[in-house]
Amino acid sequence: MLSIVIPTDSGENSLFQDSLQTYWNHPQVEIILISTKEAFTRAERLNTGFHRSKGEVVLFHHPRTGLPKEAIDHLIKLSCDSNRKMIWGGFFHQFDKNHVLLRFISWYSNFIRLEWKGIVYLDHCVFFDRRLWMSDLSIEAIFEDTELSLKFRKILWPVLLPYPAITSAHRYIKNGVIKQSLLNQILKFGHFLHLPSSLLFSLYQR
Repeated sequence: MLSIVIPTDSGENSLFQDSLQTYWNHPQVEIILISTKEAFTRAERLNTGFHRSKGEVVLFHHPRTGLPKEAIDHLIKLSCDSNRKMIWGGFFHQFDKNHVLLRFISWYSNFIRLEWKGIVYLDHCVFFDRRLWMSDLSIEAIFEDTELSLKFRKILWPVLLPYPAITSAHRYIKNGVIKQSLLNQILKFGHFLHLPSSLLFSLYQR
C-alpha cells in the first residue's frame, strides 16, 4: 500500500486535489489529511500522518503542489514490490508561473539542494520507505523537511524522480519574486544560527 499524507492548512491553495482525483477509492492507496485542527505545526501534522499510515511507502504530499498520475502510479508500483530496496527522495520541482528567477530557484532546488546536498523540501513531495523512519520530527515551526532530510540522508542518499511536482508560486506573486526570495534566504540564515523556530515562522507567515 501507498500512504499519502497531506498536512493541510485552512485557506491553502489545494493543488494536491488534482493529484488525488482517481485515488480516493484505490485499493492500494490510503489518503490521510491532517489539518491544523489536529496539530498546529507542520512537523506535528507529518508525525501524526506517519503514525496513522499503514503503507510500505509513504508520500508526504505538499498541499500546494500537484503531481501527475504517473508519479503516484510509480509509487504504488514501488510499494507493492516485496523485493524493493529502501529508497527516498522527491519529484522534479517546477513552479506554476514562468519567471527567470523562479526557474533558477527550481533548478537550484533540484540539482544543488536535492542531488548534491541531499536536502528535499516538502514542495518536491517527499516519499520514503517507512523502514527509514527511526524517530519523530522535533516539533519545530519551520524547516521540518530539512530535519527529515538530514535524518534520512545519514542512511541513504535521496533520488530525484523525473515526474514534475508543480508548485504554486502564490507567495512569490503576492510578495514579489525578489522580496520573497530574499526573505527565504534570511530564514535559512536564521535557521543556520539556530534562531527560535517560532520567530522564523512568524516572519515566514508575514
